[in-house]
Amino acid sequence: MLLSKSSEATIIIFIIGISFLRDVSHVGIIQEIAVSKVHHPPNQIRVRLENIEDLALSIKQQGLLQPIVVRPKSHEYEVVAGNRRLEAVKSLKLRKISCHIVELSDREAYEVALVENVHHKTMNPIEEASAFQRYVDSYGWGGVSELADRIGKSQEFVTKRLQLLRLPQKVQEEIIRQRITVSSALEMLPLRESQINNLMDYVIKNPLTKDEIRQAVKTARRRRSMPLDEVQVLDKRIGMNEKEVALLDNALKKCIAIMKFTLVNFDDVLESVGDDWIIQELLMQYRLIMHGDIDTFLKLRKRLRTRIPRGYELVRNQRFADDNSDEFPTELGIHMWNPRGVWQ
Repeated sequence: MLLSKSSEATIIIFIIGISFLRDVSHVGIIQEIAVSKVHHPPNQIRVRLENIEDLALSIKQQGLLQPIVVRPKSHEYEVVAGNRRLEAVKSLKLRKISCHIVELSDREAYEVALVENVHHKTMNPIEEASAFQRYVDSYGWGGVSELADRIGKSQEFVTKRLQLLRLPQKVQEEIIRQRITVSSALEMLPLRESQINNLMDYVIKNPLTKDEIRQAVKTARRRRSMPLDEVQVLDKRIGMNEKEVALLDNALKKCIAIMKFTLVNFDDVLESVGDDWIIQELLMQYRLIMHGDIDTFLKLRKRLRTRIPRGYELVRNQRFADDNSDEFPTELGIHMWNPRGVWQ
């Protein structure tokens, strides 16, 4: 029997959930329970339960394909995983709901809820970050590495999610609204709150790539403040450094190609000399010099991007700030940077 991608994903997550439950406790039992006896947990992970109407329509047409996970609590039952399904069933005014009853501690129940929501991608990044912070800080159930292991994610994923909570509230709201990506927002972390807000406003109106945002942050950190007009000037000139480096790199590649072509022709001349070892020895010395020059240019290309002077971009941006032209000043850009620093 062929399954749709959504059905396959549901089965996979269900298997993950069962494996997780076997880890923390026993599998439990499946039982029909009165809806009135099932309640949401006080530390519910998801703040907003969305698309309840669509889920209710699916349950009405196809039934509840996967039981919700609950645990006994004070003579009733508390939802561990399946809060949206419970709300959908309530909206249909059904009297009973299929439940997977397991015995779990508060920590285990929280971990199961995290596994389902993270792997189903039902939470936005800020909700995930808040849930991770509660696990690590508020409840003190474990560190980042332990949490990552429990939910099947990398430590880097958990750490980056937690870093989102260091951003201003305004930025977090824009992440929830999907007007700015997580990676772009994290690039702004080194800036002060006012700088982050100014840069974020401009990025929303004039989308920049991740690399362009990173370059803007580097430039802004060298300044004490970043008024909005400076952000606008910066955006006009953003990426120019990349263009100038690319121009120099292309020039170096052309020089290397010419020198290699010359070296090939030189070898032809060397072969035509014959057995005159004195001339051969003299020409070999010049050949070594040419080969050394080629090596030097190859090393120069490799070091080109890493040895640009720290003050180069700041000076370049300051010079360009007084220029109203939007054209790329190739010669000016090249002569403002003395390439001797790359050779040394």
